[in-house]
Amino acid sequence: TIRYEFGPDTLTWTASNTGDVPMPFFIVFGPAVKAVRSESGDWARAPAARKWPAATWFAGKSRLRVTGGTTLWGPFEGQNQVWQADLPPGESRRIVIEVGEASEAEVAKAAEVAWEKRVRTASYEAVVESDGCLTSLKVGGVEMLYVGGPISRGVYFYTQPTGTLKLPDVAEPDAGTVTAKGEKASIRYEFGPDTITLTAANLTDDPLAFFIVFSAAVTAVSSDKGEWAKTPAQKSWPATAWFAGKARLAITGGTRIWGPWGETKAQVWDGTLKPKETRQVVLRVGAPSADEEAKVASLTGARPAGNPDLPLQSPLDYQVFQRYSRFRGQITLKGSVKPMCDRLEVRLTGTSLEGKLPDRWQPVVLDRSSRTFDATIPTPAGGWYRVELRALQEGKTVTQTAVEHVGVGEVFVCAGQSNSTNCSEELLRPASGMVASFSGTEWQPADDPQPGVHDRTGGGSCWPPFGDALHEKYKVPIGIASAGHSGSSVTQWQPEGEYFKWMMTRIKQLGSGGFRAVLWHQGESDVGRTTDEYARLLTKTIQASKKEAGWDFPWFVAQASYHNPQSPSFPSVREAQRKLWEEKVALEGPDTDMLTGDNRDNGGKGIHFSGKGQRAHGKLWAEKVSAYLDRALGK
Repeated sequence: TIRYEFGPDTLTWTASNTGDVPMPFFIVFGPAVKAVRSESGDWARAPAARKWPAATWFAGKSRLRVTGGTTLWGPFEGQNQVWQADLPPGESRRIVIEVGEASEAEVAKAAEVAWEKRVRTASYEAVVESDGCLTSLKVGGVEMLYVGGPISRGVYFYTQPTGTLKLPDVAEPDAGTVTAKGEKASIRYEFGPDTITLTAANLTDDPLAFFIVFSAAVTAVSSDKGEWAKTPAQKSWPATAWFAGKARLAITGGTRIWGPWGETKAQVWDGTLKPKETRQVVLRVGAPSADEEAKVASLTGARPAGNPDLPLQSPLDYQVFQRYSRFRGQITLKGSVKPMCDRLEVRLTGTSLEGKLPDRWQPVVLDRSSRTFDATIPTPAGGWYRVELRALQEGKTVTQTAVEHVGVGEVFVCAGQSNSTNCSEELLRPASGMVASFSGTEWQPADDPQPGVHDRTGGGSCWPPFGDALHEKYKVPIGIASAGHSGSSVTQWQPEGEYFKWMMTRIKQLGSGGFRAVLWHQGESDVGRTTDEYARLLTKTIQASKKEAGWDFPWFVAQASYHNPQSPSFPSVREAQRKLWEEKVALEGPDTDMLTGDNRDNGGKGIHFSGKGQRAHGKLWAEKVSAYLDRALGK
């Protein structure tokens, strides 16, 4: 229960836990809150993780003091900050909020703590933070930089034994310039319409490393001499151009490039400075040319342009078709032929579980009047296969096309809240090259962020390592269709809700028998719900999904209730998830509440997973799914 008492400048809550299990009580602050101060005068940029029972929050000139808490943690679902009070069974707690206006000194201090410079032009978005590091550079909406772990700050100086350098003396000489200086280094950022000019200075008598670390979205690099490499790469190239989808970033002033670095296998640009050296580094953003796109596609396996005379709806590049037995499956051929033709043929090449496919052409049923086709071809489990189609007129080829990556393997629909989407710390990519993701319109390599999620989040997930683990065991391509929404409650996944409809769209697109199972990871938003209520609501969702799809498919349900180190699990939700297993409504998914400590983001204090946790999460899912697949495949 809760009681609200409204005073002129206070709000007093009396929160009572009338149950028999511990119950958290939350206040969630939006991104307008930039800084927080403890009662002892310590400051932190929000969102922060601290054990402060009383704290004062600052948003512009507004100040909000809250007493009666237990801990602060975040970021939560974006850049939100959470205040938490843990109430034991039977406890009533008085929580007082005092509102007011921050003093000039407080406003100045909060601004200093929370300072960041955001630059937006027609070509890019960039962020410089209060430590002087360039922590974000988005080109065409694609994040080019990697920030994460104890070292990488995107663009930064590094030295041993200090580590990543902070440049606390930050200034803005004019609207388009930021300067930052510390004891050992300084940097000047000049922001132009499509360029960022960096003037980096080593103030020491020793060499000083100056790095740019790229995100997993960057897949290829070229030199100014026309040499190319797939990332991560090691080259002595001082001038480079980097490619991530429709984004291009040219950099001059470097020394070399190297990688893979760290667990994320990141690509590093290296501009190490000599003692007392000052160097100008120019970043120029743009879009790749058609020739560059083609070169990137040849290096990385990105989907090449199709033939407009033989357009295909199926198969798409990197499409995975669900096999129906250990060794057998089929693929769908659907499209049209524009030139006059009297025959259509297909050829599949590649290696299945049983060996190489026979190198032969076979006929495809063609509607001669409309010159359209919609056929299924029995295909062994395996791949990637190359699928070639050719149209003939009187025995001569009039047009042809090819799809380079088509597989017959295992496909999964993934749903739930943030830890099923793209909210984790690291952008991962499959190491096997045999995992693909379906956005609802396209298939593509399953590099994070996963396409097709409802919330359009842009972080990392567990699905690349999950796919890698399954491929390692079963030697077939793995398909992922991720459809979740961060922060969602089970009530929002009811049949009348938008999230349910979104998921069902993906299920219907894959079709009857088009995937192996739904993998459900959700529960953190429902820790206050009773066991019976949660079980009833999720049962309704599961049953409705099968009825609307028109076929019976399994759901795996994870145990998921973790919030932070102070609230690592909640019995009511966990028991509800277990109840679904016991009543045969769902199959047993992994217990993800066991992934604590450094498996979580924000130094172990967050609700989402760190890179280590993402990999562990994926392996746990693979273990549970493998146990089921071994039975289903008769192994």
